[in-house]
Amino acid sequence: MVKINNYKLSAFTLVEIMMWVLIFSLVIIWGFKAYSWVLIWKIKLIEWTDIQKEDFYFSEKFFEEIKRWGTIDYEEYFNRKVVGTSTQSGHYDTPTWFWNFWKWWNVGSTTYWNRFYYCRSGNGLANKIIGTWCVDNNILNSVDNQSTEPQQFWQYALQFIDYNSNYNADLGDEDGDWNIIWDDDDEYLWEWPEAFSSSEVKEIYLISADRKNRTLFRWDTFPDEAKPTEMRWTIKFLKLEWKDWWYNHSKSWTWLYDWVVDTWIINKDFNGWTSTIAGSNTTNYWQPLFWDNINVTDVKFFAYPNKDLELAWKDASATTNIAPYIRIQMTLKPSYKARRWIKWKIPEIKINTTISLTDIYSR
Repeated sequence: MVKINNYKLSAFTLVEIMMWVLIFSLVIIWGFKAYSWVLIWKIKLIEWTDIQKEDFYFSEKFFEEIKRWGTIDYEEYFNRKVVGTSTQSGHYDTPTWFWNFWKWWNVGSTTYWNRFYYCRSGNGLANKIIGTWCVDNNILNSVDNQSTEPQQFWQYALQFIDYNSNYNADLGDEDGDWNIIWDDDDEYLWEWPEAFSSSEVKEIYLISADRKNRTLFRWDTFPDEAKPTEMRWTIKFLKLEWKDWWYNHSKSWTWLYDWVVDTWIINKDFNGWTSTIAGSNTTNYWQPLFWDNINVTDVKFFAYPNKDLELAWKDASATTNIAPYIRIQMTLKPSYKARRWIKWKIPEIKINTTISLTDIYSR
């Protein structure tokens, strides 16, 4: 307090001024900090929203592709079941050769057999285990176990017929024409067999209504494009086209255009526009469905029912008499490319969906 001409003047002391400066500075600093945090969280929210959009967009793309390309390909699932279901990198590790090569086919030569295998019980209703012991129609005295051999197209459908349903020891050839089919002992069972034993499958097989196009999906892993030391998982797909090239798969064969499904080639968009017959050589033709920002860290495929309803219509089981559908569980995360500039942890996205399958759109 200072007296000037008997007046008392009030003034701030140095300590008071310093305190006010400190308080003002703290308010400004915390204000900027709060503003910065708001900006940071806004950026995080934008980044996270963009990642979510990408994940859901490509998930929808995947689901649309499935709905677009037909219904469950039971013939190929039966082929897969016969060949083997061991897995590697999330998918089946043994090629089925996609109906193009089967028992007695000498790959790499012109030696081939154009025979189906017909199943028979031969000793009554109690022992009709169809799909295990089959006989070559042209070698009546040969009972050959085909349980581990690649199959021809339509082989699964033939498993629903018992070609020796009675007790007669005639090898099924009741009329003596050296063929076991078209005899009086043929019985259409309309119940057996299952195309796959478990509802969880490691690959999705779809076929169009006209039986001219097939679409296959599988889970696979490979080094990340932006960081090869880190692995990235994705969904790959492959398309096949039917060609009427007879059993020897030759375009110049005189039996062309008999309208029998016999040759499957890799779709031109997947093979550089060349006529490549699908077999054990398809590994390099599968294409990623998701772009390189997506990492599919986990996926499960479930297919229902495990029999073709049109062939197993006599099966009264509630699990069989349902329309085909696929259930998919996926876990998605950003790949290294998408997250390399992001310093915070990005939560994963879990997707669980069910897709009803129909061949209406593929007719």
